[in-house]
Amino acid sequence: MKAQTQQTGSHVEARAGEEKLARGAVDNQRLTAMSDGVFSIVITLMVLSIRIPDIATDRVVQELPQHLMKMLPDLVTLIISFIILGIYWIGHNNVFTHIIRHDRPLLWLNIFFLMSVATIPYPTTLIVRYGQAQTSIIIYAANLIVGGVLLDVIWWYGSRNRHLMCEGIDPKLISSFHHRILTGPIIYLFAVGVSFVSVMVAKLLFVAAVIYYLIPTAQDFFHHRQLRGQDRIPGGKP
Repeated sequence: MKAQTQQTGSHVEARAGEEKLARGAVDNQRLTAMSDGVFSIVITLMVLSIRIPDIATDRVVQELPQHLMKMLPDLVTLIISFIILGIYWIGHNNVFTHIIRHDRPLLWLNIFFLMSVATIPYPTTLIVRYGQAQTSIIIYAANLIVGGVLLDVIWWYGSRNRHLMCEGIDPKLISSFHHRILTGPIIYLFAVGVSFVSVMVAKLLFVAAVIYYLIPTAQDFFHHRQLRGQDRIPGGKP
């Protein structure tokens, strides 16, 4: 009888362990730390890539303005890349505010997303230096589309069975996140089509996408209300 009780107890513990594993590993601290590290390194490398002009002391007054003008595309690239990286970082932060567990597929999805983040400075440089070329538009849009879609796939995977998410999340918030994340890739895809007619209009669409993500929407306020509600839910805090 005692042996049967022990066997039953072991079976229950095994099932509990399996259920815990199915729900994913708790604590995303290392995942988010690595993600923040990639964002930080990309930004740092962009800043370090801008070199101070090497000018002879007796020629500084005459040549410095010319050198600074030559550096202007690099400065514009830095500003645009910084803003785009900030948009992705905020989106990533919002996603992992609600995804509080992880498993192996989620880790790989996050790595692929970070790969797209790490390549952002290159297509940005292309579009700043060779913005009149349609090829630059397509490469830039493709990079942003991949990043946005991967971020949405992360959100979809984490929310599909709620197995990696905090408890009590509103289904409306899950849907609003999908709409918010995918709006950018849709605009970028539209910009690719428009570039066959007008490269300038395509670039204006990129600007419109940035403005869209900079301005808070009803979805953002809904997100904040949801977070305030989760403060009272066990496991709801990031």
